[in-house]
Amino acid sequence: MSEKWYSERNRKTEVFRKDEEDISSPFYVPMKCLEITENSKQHINVDVIVEERFDLFVNNVHITTFFASPMELEELALGFLVCEGFIEPDTKVDSIRIEDRCIFCEIEINIPELEELIHLERCGTTSYRKDVIKHINSDAKFTTGAIIRAVGQLKEVGRIWHRTGGAHTSIICDNQGEVLFFCEDVGRACSVDKVVGKALLNGTDLSECALVTTGRLASTMVSKAVNAGIPLVASKGATVREAVELAEKAGIALVAFVRGKNLYVYAGEGRIQTE
Repeated sequence: MSEKWYSERNRKTEVFRKDEEDISSPFYVPMKCLEITENSKQHINVDVIVEERFDLFVNNVHITTFFASPMELEELALGFLVCEGFIEPDTKVDSIRIEDRCIFCEIEINIPELEELIHLERCGTTSYRKDVIKHINSDAKFTTGAIIRAVGQLKEVGRIWHRTGGAHTSIICDNQGEVLFFCEDVGRACSVDKVVGKALLNGTDLSECALVTTGRLASTMVSKAVNAGIPLVASKGATVREAVELAEKAGIALVAFVRGKNLYVYAGEGRIQTE
């Protein structure tokens, strides 16, 4: 993000400001702060993103606690269960209901299966995985132009980011780089879970899609794409060694530092077509 985010935000067109000015949202609240610049000091009103706590239960077993934006919670729950390997993308979900700050899911899974998942803590993110790494069964390929086009749309669809500067955006796009679904959240992992959940609720075949997201591509992020069966993951940000190794084993393309007309392909070169 630019160091001059707020001042750049204020230079948006009047059309954008009129469209956004009076929209209330559970995503953010207006708060007052003291702005200090090189030439002035003044109190201003800014929109601050909201982060709330939600507990996820599967068949009445507590699985995890999210700190997330209070929207699209059904998508968050379904996406999380798929992305963390609890269920397959085509697993039948009997019900998802929201009560207070709890999300209750009823799915076809035995409780002992939950105990087989290995619980990891990395970069402050909880991850669950099975010992066997899934290999992606997809022949999907993507042009460099499609990848660059998709990454370029992160800021365009990130309306909460424009308001607060505090949201992460994730996109599911087709092999032409066209946005099919997007979600924003205060947490980058939750934004991925939400957009995967939204795509699955709409019956999308993720084996023909790419996941494009903001922020660093850590191994916990790449493992979400692997579990969801997504053949390519890309970001404007960096990646890490473990993420590259995981992508290579799973057979997915890992693309980072997508900036301007340039990008780095760390894994899955066979899925990338140059134009």
